Amino acid sequence: MTDPITIQNVTFSYQAHQPVLQITDLTIPRGSFTLLYGPSGSGKSTLLRLLAGLLPKYGGHLNAQAAINLAPQETAMLFQDPSLQFALDTPQHEAEFALENLQVQRHQMRHRIQDAFVTVGISDLADRQFATLSGGEKQRAALAVVIAMHRPVILLDEPFASLDANNRALLLAQLQTQVAAGKTVIIADHDLANYQAVQPQIIRFDRAHQATQLPEAATQALLTAAAQPIALPTQAARTWPAAIVGRKLVLDRPHQRLLDQANCQIPANKITLLTGESGSGKSTLLKCLAKLVPYQGELTLQGRSLQKYRPRQWGRQVGLVFQHAADQFLNVTMAEELALSQAQGRHPYFTPANLTAAIDLLGLTGLADRVVYSLSGGQQKKLQLLVMLMMGQPVLLLDEPFAGLDAASAQAVRQLITACQAVQPATIIVVSHQLAGLAGWVDCHLHLSHQQLQDLAEVRS
Repeated sequence: MTDPITIQNVTFSYQAHQPVLQITDLTIPRGSFTLLYGPSGSGKSTLLRLLAGLLPKYGGHLNAQAAINLAPQETAMLFQDPSLQFALDTPQHEAEFALENLQVQRHQMRHRIQDAFVTVGISDLADRQFATLSGGEKQRAALAVVIAMHRPVILLDEPFASLDANNRALLLAQLQTQVAAGKTVIIADHDLANYQAVQPQIIRFDRAHQATQLPEAATQALLTAAAQPIALPTQAARTWPAAIVGRKLVLDRPHQRLLDQANCQIPANKITLLTGESGSGKSTLLKCLAKLVPYQGELTLQGRSLQKYRPRQWGRQVGLVFQHAADQFLNVTMAEELALSQAQGRHPYFTPANLTAAIDLLGLTGLADRVVYSLSGGQQKKLQLLVMLMMGQPVLLLDEPFAGLDAASAQAVRQLITACQAVQPATIIVVSHQLAGLAGWVDCHLHLSHQQLQDLAEVRS
């Protein structure tokens, strides 16, 4: 089919009389690379789900006048959290299951899966259990399944949020080859890094939940700005007294050694950035510090061995913000989540007035009665960070805290953390592939590569 995809007179809401998407007229050419860009909660993911036929079939209300000339069976979609769409235990089994549902012949299936795994660089992960894969590896596995389906329209919701810059650039180049082969690729993304190489058309969403196609000049201005180099900290972690010290630290996961470090330290009451390639072990290291995975060697907090802390004591010392926000929530509504942190939290910054101001700063005003799982990915992430900041632990571990956030939302999060630090400093470790805006905010920069933690300030000197 060569007719363009048209989206006309669309109004969609999850709750009556509260539209989350309003589109008068949009056109997406077939065989194009299109980027959906805009603030968290502006309707990007909702549009992808409409195009995939998931909405309003599984929730919400679409006005009767809406017209979308795209059949759901033409599409394959990657969710913002790929774990939500895995039905089986390994990438190989997941891909086979997807193609069996499409009634692909067995002899064709093998070649399709092999080609897709090579395309995204996960041939060596084909038989690994999903539970042992990093967030970035899961995203690549889910993308491989989508590519193997051979659907003419590929819908991707924040597909690079957990990927390092190199893998992001490689996958964008591979997606461009899909476009060259006649596929239509539509991506929702907040991070414009590396998109200059593929020159997408950009559809911009605003806070009024409306979407318009950007003119060429505005598109190029955004892509050029995103391509500028990012300056990172130049001070070494050893500049300050240490809060966390590791000696002869060894960290493994099944069939792979992630860390083998003679000595390392994390400065007290400072913000430390931790980077590394997808799958290098960053999230596992945070889980190690949270005492959720075993390790060998010695780890101390303020001179006391982690082994001497009981679980309840350690929970009062260390908070871990999970990579996927939905894994953090214990209640149904946003109001209930906030109430729990108000009852259990100890951070002196969050007076009633400051909490109200923080909710407004993060763009969460008016959402108190919303089911947390009905919030956008960005709204869930901001709520997750807020409820964890309110707990007030002396050590806070943030795993991809800016994933799914637009630039303004990420800046609001950093502003809130800075305000909390001014009142009660904490030792914070931030794992992030998104580096924009971090210069001048983080204090030092550690990089995990080839089983070693490197202090990049010391490497540069």
